[in-house]
Amino acid sequence: MRSPLTPFLAADVPTAGVAGSALRLTYAAVFLGQVALAAVVGAVLFAALPTPPRPNDWVAGVLVAFAALHLPLGGGLAWAASRSAGKGAALAGAITAAVLLSVPAWFLALAALSAQRPPFLLAGLALVAVGYGVGFAFVPRFVRAATTPVEPPEGTGPAPDDDPEDGTA
Repeated sequence: MRSPLTPFLAADVPTAGVAGSALRLTYAAVFLGQVALAAVVGAVLFAALPTPPRPNDWVAGVLVAFAALHLPLGGGLAWAASRSAGKGAALAGAITAAVLLSVPAWFLALAALSAQRPPFLLAGLALVAVGYGVGFAFVPRFVRAATTPVEPPEGTGPAPDDDPEDGTA
């Protein structure tokens, strides 16, 4: 079975369909991988706790606030990454967006680990879902970037002929 990334990486300038498929898969895999890793780490640490923790609304509020602050940060960096042309920039942007927008999952794991009350856990879960949606909203911008040919910067053409025999330099 061929991965959707194979035609994307093989093409100099991929088609919109190929780019969309590859970038959606990349974003989803990296985002869900981060969420799964946060859940596993949280569960392992919870199992290692000697005594069950007590909830603290102040700590829970700080965790939710920091999780919420990562959404505009991840969205802003995804927007900036989508402004570059080329499939490499688009792939890097999708991966960056997935990692940054999945950060609320780590705060949710910490909130669950510290036994915070359900309203705070639901708020953290909602932020994880919003982060997933925000990242998928950027995929069309990454597709546009991937399907835009990269032009070499000015002044990077062929080197001038420096042959001293013909007198032209």
